[in-house]
Amino acid sequence: MKYRNTIFHQLLNFLPRNQFQKIVDQHQGDYRTRKLNTWNPLVIMLFSQLSKRQSLRDLTDSFNRQKEQHYHLGVNSVCRSSLSDANKKRSVKIFQDTFFFLLNKIQDQLPKKDVSQMVRLIDSSTIDLNFNQF
Repeated sequence: MKYRNTIFHQLLNFLPRNQFQKIVDQHQGDYRTRKLNTWNPLVIMLFSQLSKRQSLRDLTDSFNRQKEQHYHLGVNSVCRSSLSDANKKRSVKIFQDTFFFLLNKIQDQLPKKDVSQMVRLIDSSTIDLNFNQF
């Protein structure tokens, strides 16, 4: 099959894999892992955000349907339980440091006022509340 550079792959190129690996090594994120290294959950969760997946089952099903793209992204197929365990065991500080690395990278490329708007867009998640409790 002919290789196509997807938009998702181009977005991942914005985060240098070696820089991410330095952050992972600093927090020992891949300590005692066999198959699912920290890069896999990062790519899968980014895919989840960009494709607006609502559940873990929906996420793994849609991600695993595109197996021909996995090699080029540097990931493998994943099952729900493995992804859930990986997200539970990984330190949040890995992803926090990755976020701040990307934020610093953006600050060098954008004017100061645009960066503050960008942060609001990144952190604009909605939370559903149970109205019976409030």
